[in-house]
Amino acid sequence: MNYTGTTDGAATGKRPGTEKFVDIITKKGFTNLGTWAVRNMRGSDRLSVHATGRAADIGYKDKATAASWANWLVANYEQLGIEEVHDYAGTTKKGCETWGRGWRCDRNGKPGWKDWTPTENGGSGGGLWLHVELTPEMADNPNKFVEAWKAIPRPM
Repeated sequence: MNYTGTTDGAATGKRPGTEKFVDIITKKGFTNLGTWAVRNMRGSDRLSVHATGRAADIGYKDKATAASWANWLVANYEQLGIEEVHDYAGTTKKGCETWGRGWRCDRNGKPGWKDWTPTENGGSGGGLWLHVELTPEMADNPNKFVEAWKAIPRPM
């Protein structure tokens, strides 16, 4: 799987698979902090993936629970159609609490985490939310997303 980024352009509205993901994950203790919004990335002149309707920001209170779910999403990225996860509070790795870290399926199809620094980061270090991006296919197909979700044992 290769990272799509914003190559599919701005959407004209919310995408049903992304909204289904948010509906499901909010039942696990997360809060919906937003999905579709046609805008640029913070501090950039480049389009945000939120503009494509494939990104969701999900807030949390418990860092251990957030880490468990973030790791689960990453471990099951192929089945769930997850292209990117931002862990702004660095819950998934000790020592990353200040700037956080990000996981991505890169443009060469090689997935991996990147620990962020003061100069290279996701722009919201320490924030208590995860940013999750879906593939276009999953963002458009809530039934396929639900089918994949149900097929994988959950972390808790």
